[in-house]
Amino acid sequence: MKIEFLKQNGTDSLKLFFLGYGQDATPFEVTKECTKDDYAIVYDYESLDFDCEKLKNYKAIELVAWSMGVMIAPKVLNKASLLSKVTKATAINGTIAGIDDNYGIPMVLWQATIDALNEDTYAKFIRRMCLNAALYQEYVNTKPKRSIDSLKAELNYIKELAIIPSVENFNYDLAIVGNKDKIITPKNQLSAWDKTDTSVVCEDIAHYSLDIIKKVLES
Repeated sequence: MKIEFLKQNGTDSLKLFFLGYGQDATPFEVTKECTKDDYAIVYDYESLDFDCEKLKNYKAIELVAWSMGVMIAPKVLNKASLLSKVTKATAINGTIAGIDDNYGIPMVLWQATIDALNEDTYAKFIRRMCLNAALYQEYVNTKPKRSIDSLKAELNYIKELAIIPSVENFNYDLAIVGNKDKIITPKNQLSAWDKTDTSVVCEDIAHYSLDIIKKVLES
């Protein structure tokens, strides 16, 4: 698991963004202009090793999580004894369960993704993640620099992370659900959030929306 600071101004507060599967900093460099706070992203979930020392001096952490990051972030921050510093938490197109037949991505689909993973199927995943051809091309122009072996290792580890029980007494404040999400169905997302006290906003977006990510970081 990697943490990368995109902005460090020595502020007491941090915006911490947990990305989804298959990512690195490349597509998200532009988001560093969306906040005046220190800003870091977390990605590459191939282990739970996490350099939390970089975060312990912050008085407040504003958590933003996207896709599988929604499931992973509370578990990681709880293990690092940092969850108490979270003052606000926003989920984008993800669920606490992550991998689940009713409340996330069905396990059979997740395993099928692992079994069939290659350059072609990864490209298909990116196309499904994006709303249209223009957004797809925009994403491809800043495509993460990840190998297929790395992606497969991450898929396998996320499967193991999903088995770890969810953190008790933690709720996201806001969940944004994409009506056009083809990765985690809106139905499963809404079913998942219906079990919580989280406020839900539905948007006409696909799984990946840089505009929504920027909007959340600016708020």
